[in-house]
Amino acid sequence: MAIYDIKQKNAASAQNLSMDAARLPGLQLLLRLQQTLNVEELIKVFTDFLGNEMELDGFTYQHEEEAIECQSNHLNRHVIAYTLSLEGENLGKIAFYRARPFEESELHRIEDMLGWLIYPLNNALRYRKVYRLAHSDPLTGLRNRSAMEVDIRREISLARRQKRFLSLIMIDIDHFKHINDTYGHACGDQVLRCVAECLKETFRDSDLCFRYGGEEFLILLPDADMEDARNSAERLRANIEAIHCKIDDSTHVKITVSAGVSSLTDTDDASRLIERADAALYEAKAGGRNQVKSSLMPLNASSHEANLIQ
Repeated sequence: MAIYDIKQKNAASAQNLSMDAARLPGLQLLLRLQQTLNVEELIKVFTDFLGNEMELDGFTYQHEEEAIECQSNHLNRHVIAYTLSLEGENLGKIAFYRARPFEESELHRIEDMLGWLIYPLNNALRYRKVYRLAHSDPLTGLRNRSAMEVDIRREISLARRQKRFLSLIMIDIDHFKHINDTYGHACGDQVLRCVAECLKETFRDSDLCFRYGGEEFLILLPDADMEDARNSAERLRANIEAIHCKIDDSTHVKITVSAGVSSLTDTDDASRLIERADAALYEAKAGGRNQVKSSLMPLNASSHEANLIQ
Protein backbone atom coordinates (compact mmCIF):
# COMPACT_ATOMS: atom_id res chain seq x y z
CA MET A 1 0.00 0.00 0.00
CA ALA A 2 1.62 3.22 -1.14
CA ILE A 3 1.44 6.13 1.28
CA TYR A 4 1.89 9.73 0.29
CA ASP A 5 2.24 12.87 2.41
CA ILE A 6 0.08 15.71 1.22
CA LYS A 7 1.78 18.75 2.71
CA GLN A 8 1.55 22.48 2.32
CA LYS A 9 3.12 22.47 -1.13
CA ASN A 10 0.36 20.19 -2.43
CA ALA A 11 -2.33 22.32 -0.85
CA ALA A 12 -1.02 25.59 -2.24
CA SER A 13 -3.09 25.17 -5.38
CA ALA A 14 -6.20 25.42 -3.25
CA GLN A 15 -5.20 28.92 -2.07
CA ASN A 16 -3.59 30.39 -5.14
CA LEU A 17 -6.58 30.47 -7.46
CA SER A 18 -6.13 32.06 -10.85
CA MET A 19 -8.86 33.14 -13.26
CA ASP A 20 -8.32 29.93 -15.20
CA ALA A 21 -9.06 27.89 -12.06
CA ALA A 22 -12.67 29.06 -12.24
CA ARG A 23 -13.11 26.71 -15.17
CA LEU A 24 -11.71 23.70 -13.34
CA PRO A 25 -13.92 21.07 -11.69
CA GLY A 26 -11.76 21.49 -8.60
CA LEU A 27 -13.22 24.94 -7.93
CA GLN A 28 -16.70 23.47 -7.85
CA LEU A 29 -15.44 20.90 -5.36
CA LEU A 30 -13.77 23.56 -3.23
CA LEU A 31 -16.95 25.61 -3.07
CA ARG A 32 -18.90 22.56 -1.91
CA LEU A 33 -16.26 21.68 0.68
CA GLN A 34 -16.43 25.18 2.14
CA GLN A 35 -20.14 24.76 2.94
CA THR A 36 -19.63 22.47 5.95
CA LEU A 37 -17.46 22.17 9.06
CA ASN A 38 -18.58 18.60 9.73
CA VAL A 39 -15.60 16.33 9.06
CA GLU A 40 -17.64 13.25 8.14
CA GLU A 41 -19.81 15.24 5.74
CA LEU A 42 -16.73 16.88 4.25
CA ILE A 43 -15.11 13.51 3.50
CA LYS A 44 -18.34 12.24 1.93
CA VAL A 45 -18.61 15.30 -0.33
CA PHE A 46 -15.01 14.77 -1.43
CA THR A 47 -15.28 11.03 -2.07
CA ASP A 48 -18.59 11.42 -3.91
CA PHE A 49 -17.04 14.06 -6.15
CA LEU A 50 -13.95 11.93 -6.78
CA GLY A 51 -16.13 8.88 -7.47
CA ASN A 52 -17.87 10.79 -10.25
CA GLU A 53 -14.48 11.38 -11.90
CA MET A 54 -13.09 7.86 -11.69
CA GLU A 55 -14.07 4.36 -10.68
CA LEU A 56 -13.96 3.84 -6.88
CA ASP A 57 -15.43 0.98 -4.88
CA GLY A 58 -14.99 2.50 -1.43
CA PHE A 59 -12.94 4.62 0.95
CA THR A 60 -11.79 4.90 4.55
CA TYR A 61 -10.85 7.97 6.57
CA GLN A 62 -9.31 7.94 10.05
CA HIS A 63 -8.14 10.56 12.49
CA GLU A 64 -6.95 8.91 15.69
CA GLU A 65 -6.62 12.03 17.85
CA GLU A 66 -10.20 13.11 17.16
CA ALA A 67 -11.50 9.53 17.20
CA ILE A 68 -12.94 9.83 13.69
CA GLU A 69 -13.39 6.73 11.56
CA CYS A 70 -15.67 6.48 8.55
CA GLN A 71 -15.90 4.29 5.48
CA SER A 72 -18.22 3.50 2.62
CA ASN A 73 -19.09 0.68 0.27
CA HIS A 74 -16.64 -2.14 -0.50
CA LEU A 75 -13.00 -2.19 0.58
CA ASN A 76 -11.55 -3.99 -2.43
CA ARG A 77 -8.16 -5.57 -3.13
CA HIS A 78 -6.39 -2.57 -4.67
CA VAL A 79 -5.86 0.40 -2.36
CA ILE A 80 -4.06 3.72 -2.50
CA ALA A 81 -3.61 5.48 0.85
CA TYR A 82 -2.52 8.99 1.82
CA THR A 83 -1.47 10.61 5.07
CA LEU A 84 -2.65 14.20 5.13
CA SER A 85 -0.85 17.06 6.85
CA LEU A 86 -0.59 20.82 6.65
CA GLU A 87 2.30 22.77 8.19
CA GLY A 88 3.07 19.80 10.41
CA GLU A 89 -0.57 19.42 11.54
CA ASN A 90 -1.91 15.89 11.27
CA LEU A 91 -5.10 15.80 9.18
CA GLY A 92 -5.65 12.05 9.23
CA LYS A 93 -5.37 9.23 6.71
CA ILE A 94 -7.57 8.55 3.70
CA ALA A 95 -7.57 5.48 1.43
CA PHE A 96 -9.41 4.56 -1.77
CA TYR A 97 -10.28 1.02 -2.87
CA ARG A 98 -11.29 -0.76 -6.07
CA ALA A 99 -11.06 -4.10 -7.86
CA ARG A 100 -8.50 -3.11 -10.51
CA PRO A 101 -5.15 -1.31 -10.04
CA PHE A 102 -4.95 2.47 -10.07
CA GLU A 103 -3.28 3.94 -13.15
CA GLU A 104 -0.50 6.53 -12.84
CA SER A 105 -2.68 9.26 -14.35
CA GLU A 106 -5.41 8.49 -11.81
CA LEU A 107 -2.95 8.79 -8.93
CA HIS A 108 -1.90 12.23 -10.16
CA ARG A 109 -5.54 13.24 -10.40
CA ILE A 110 -6.30 12.03 -6.87
CA GLU A 111 -3.35 13.97 -5.50
CA ASP A 112 -4.44 17.09 -7.35
CA MET A 113 -7.93 16.76 -5.90
CA LEU A 114 -6.55 16.18 -2.39
CA GLY A 115 -4.94 19.59 -2.67
CA TRP A 116 -8.45 21.05 -2.70
CA LEU A 117 -9.43 19.07 0.38
CA ILE A 118 -6.57 20.10 2.67
CA TYR A 119 -7.65 23.57 3.82
CA PRO A 120 -11.37 22.83 4.30
CA LEU A 121 -10.42 19.65 6.20
CA ASN A 122 -7.98 21.58 8.37
CA ASN A 123 -10.68 24.15 9.17
CA ALA A 124 -13.22 21.43 10.01
CA LEU A 125 -10.79 19.60 12.31
CA ARG A 126 -9.87 22.83 14.12
CA TYR A 127 -13.54 23.66 14.60
CA ARG A 128 -14.20 20.16 15.92
CA LYS A 129 -11.31 20.42 18.37
CA VAL A 130 -12.36 23.86 19.65
CA TYR A 131 -15.96 22.67 20.03
CA ARG A 132 -14.81 19.53 21.87
CA LEU A 133 -12.61 21.49 24.26
CA ALA A 134 -15.36 24.04 24.93
CA HIS A 135 -17.83 21.26 25.76
CA SER A 136 -15.49 18.95 27.70
CA ASP A 137 -14.58 18.85 31.37
CA PRO A 138 -10.78 19.24 31.46
CA LEU A 139 -10.37 17.08 34.58
CA THR A 140 -12.37 14.01 33.57
CA GLY A 141 -12.63 14.30 29.78
CA LEU A 142 -16.41 13.86 29.99
CA ARG A 143 -18.87 16.29 28.44
CA ASN A 144 -19.45 19.33 30.62
CA ARG A 145 -22.64 21.00 31.80
CA SER A 146 -22.70 23.35 28.82
CA ALA A 147 -22.74 20.35 26.46
CA MET A 148 -25.41 18.67 28.60
CA GLU A 149 -27.77 21.62 28.22
CA VAL A 150 -27.56 21.28 24.44
CA ASP A 151 -27.61 17.48 24.29
CA ILE A 152 -30.54 16.92 26.64
CA ARG A 153 -32.81 19.22 24.66
CA ARG A 154 -31.82 17.43 21.45
CA GLU A 155 -32.37 13.97 22.93
CA ILE A 156 -35.78 14.92 24.36
CA SER A 157 -36.82 16.26 20.96
CA LEU A 158 -35.62 13.08 19.23
CA ALA A 159 -37.34 10.85 21.77
CA ARG A 160 -40.65 12.63 21.28
CA ARG A 161 -40.39 12.74 17.49
CA GLN A 162 -39.36 9.09 17.17
CA LYS A 163 -41.64 7.89 20.03
CA ARG A 164 -38.80 6.22 21.90
CA PHE A 165 -37.71 6.00 25.53
CA LEU A 166 -35.21 8.35 27.17
CA SER A 167 -33.93 8.02 30.72
CA LEU A 168 -31.51 9.90 32.93
CA ILE A 169 -29.23 8.87 35.80
CA MET A 170 -27.75 11.35 38.24
CA ILE A 171 -25.00 10.14 40.58
CA ASP A 172 -23.18 11.74 43.48
CA ILE A 173 -19.95 10.49 45.10
CA ASP A 174 -20.66 9.61 48.71
CA HIS A 175 -18.71 11.50 51.41
CA PHE A 176 -16.67 13.36 48.82
CA LYS A 177 -15.95 16.27 51.21
CA HIS A 178 -14.51 13.77 53.67
CA ILE A 179 -12.20 12.43 50.94
CA ASN A 180 -10.96 15.95 50.17
CA ASP A 181 -10.53 16.83 53.84
CA THR A 182 -8.70 13.57 54.64
CA TYR A 183 -6.47 13.09 51.61
CA GLY A 184 -6.39 16.52 49.95
CA HIS A 185 -7.88 17.97 46.79
CA ALA A 186 -5.38 16.23 44.51
CA CYS A 187 -6.76 12.95 45.80
CA GLY A 188 -10.29 14.26 45.25
CA ASP A 189 -9.41 15.02 41.64
CA GLN A 190 -8.09 11.49 41.16
CA VAL A 191 -11.32 10.07 42.61
CA LEU A 192 -13.32 12.13 40.10
CA ARG A 193 -11.18 10.72 37.29
CA CYS A 194 -11.66 7.17 38.58
CA VAL A 195 -15.44 7.59 38.60
CA ALA A 196 -15.34 9.11 35.10
CA GLU A 197 -13.37 6.13 33.78
CA CYS A 198 -15.87 3.75 35.36
CA LEU A 199 -18.69 5.62 33.60
CA LYS A 200 -16.93 5.27 30.24
CA GLU A 201 -16.45 1.54 30.78
CA THR A 202 -19.98 0.88 32.05
CA PHE A 203 -22.17 2.64 29.51
CA ARG A 204 -22.80 2.20 25.79
CA ASP A 205 -21.23 4.42 23.14
CA SER A 206 -24.72 5.82 22.48
CA ASP A 207 -25.13 6.90 26.12
CA LEU A 208 -24.01 10.44 26.98
CA CYS A 209 -21.97 10.98 30.16
CA PHE A 210 -21.47 14.42 31.72
CA ARG A 211 -19.76 15.94 34.71
CA TYR A 212 -22.72 17.89 36.03
CA GLY A 213 -20.78 19.81 38.66
CA GLY A 214 -18.57 19.14 41.67
CA GLU A 215 -18.88 15.44 42.50
CA GLU A 216 -22.12 14.98 40.53
CA PHE A 217 -22.37 13.19 37.19
CA LEU A 218 -25.28 12.81 34.79
CA ILE A 219 -25.89 10.09 32.19
CA LEU A 220 -28.44 10.28 29.37
CA LEU A 221 -29.64 6.90 28.08
CA PRO A 222 -31.46 7.00 24.71
CA ASP A 223 -33.80 4.06 24.05
CA ALA A 224 -33.74 3.06 27.73
CA ASP A 225 -36.92 2.79 29.81
CA MET A 226 -37.05 3.10 33.60
CA GLU A 227 -36.17 -0.55 34.21
CA ASP A 228 -33.23 -0.40 31.78
CA ALA A 229 -31.96 2.80 33.38
CA ARG A 230 -32.31 1.49 36.90
CA ASN A 231 -30.43 -1.68 35.97
CA SER A 232 -27.67 0.42 34.40
CA ALA A 233 -27.48 2.64 37.48
CA GLU A 234 -27.23 -0.40 39.74
CA ARG A 235 -24.50 -1.89 37.54
CA LEU A 236 -22.57 1.39 37.73
CA ARG A 237 -23.01 1.58 41.51
CA ALA A 238 -21.66 -1.96 41.91
CA ASN A 239 -18.76 -1.34 39.50
CA ILE A 240 -17.67 1.76 41.40
CA GLU A 241 -18.01 0.02 44.77
CA ALA A 242 -15.75 -2.78 43.49
CA ILE A 243 -12.84 -0.50 42.58
CA HIS A 244 -10.25 1.04 44.88
CA CYS A 245 -9.08 4.29 43.36
CA LYS A 246 -5.27 4.36 43.33
CA ILE A 247 -3.87 7.67 44.52
CA ASP A 248 -0.26 6.54 44.84
CA ASP A 249 1.62 3.32 45.58
CA SER A 250 0.52 3.34 49.21
CA THR A 251 -2.90 5.00 49.04
CA HIS A 252 -6.06 3.44 47.67
CA VAL A 253 -9.46 5.04 48.30
CA LYS A 254 -12.69 3.10 48.39
CA ILE A 255 -15.55 4.90 46.61
CA THR A 256 -19.31 4.53 46.62
CA VAL A 257 -21.99 6.55 44.85
CA SER A 258 -25.68 7.23 45.24
CA ALA A 259 -27.90 7.44 42.16
CA GLY A 260 -31.27 8.83 41.15
CA VAL A 261 -33.10 7.73 38.00
CA SER A 262 -35.87 9.37 35.99
CA SER A 263 -37.52 8.47 32.67
CA LEU A 264 -39.07 10.90 30.20
CA THR A 265 -42.85 11.43 30.41
CA ASP A 266 -45.24 13.52 28.32
CA THR A 267 -45.07 16.40 30.82
CA ASP A 268 -41.27 16.59 31.19
CA ASP A 269 -38.99 19.24 29.84
CA ALA A 270 -35.23 19.12 30.39
CA SER A 271 -35.40 20.90 33.74
CA ARG A 272 -38.17 18.65 35.08
CA LEU A 273 -36.44 15.44 33.94
CA ILE A 274 -33.27 16.49 35.80
CA GLU A 275 -35.26 17.72 38.80
CA ARG A 276 -36.95 14.34 39.25
CA ALA A 277 -33.63 12.47 39.02
CA ASP A 278 -32.15 14.91 41.52
CA ALA A 279 -35.06 14.32 43.92
CA ALA A 280 -34.53 10.56 43.65
CA LEU A 281 -30.81 11.08 44.28
CA TYR A 282 -31.65 13.05 47.42
CA GLU A 283 -33.75 10.12 48.63
CA ALA A 284 -30.85 7.75 47.99
CA LYS A 285 -28.50 9.96 50.00
CA ALA A 286 -31.01 10.39 52.82
CA GLY A 287 -31.71 6.65 52.85
CA GLY A 288 -28.12 5.68 53.69
CA ARG A 289 -26.15 6.28 50.44
CA ASN A 290 -24.59 3.69 48.09
CA GLN A 291 -27.99 2.87 46.57
CA VAL A 292 -30.26 3.65 43.61
CA LYS A 293 -33.67 5.34 43.81
CA SER A 294 -36.12 5.93 40.95
CA SER A 295 -38.50 8.80 40.29
CA LEU A 296 -41.67 7.56 38.64
CA MET A 297 -44.29 10.06 37.51
CA PRO A 298 -47.76 8.58 36.91
CA LEU A 299 -49.33 9.52 33.58
CA ASN A 300 -52.11 11.44 35.32
CA ALA A 301 -49.73 13.43 37.52
CA SER A 302 -49.13 17.13 37.08
CA SER A 303 -45.70 18.38 36.07
CA HIS A 304 -45.00 19.19 39.73
CA GLU A 305 -45.84 15.79 41.20
CA ALA A 306 -43.68 12.69 41.43
CA ASN A 307 -43.75 9.44 43.34
CA LEU A 308 -40.43 8.24 44.60
CA ILE A 309 -39.95 4.50 44.76
CA GLN A 310 -36.96 2.48 45.78
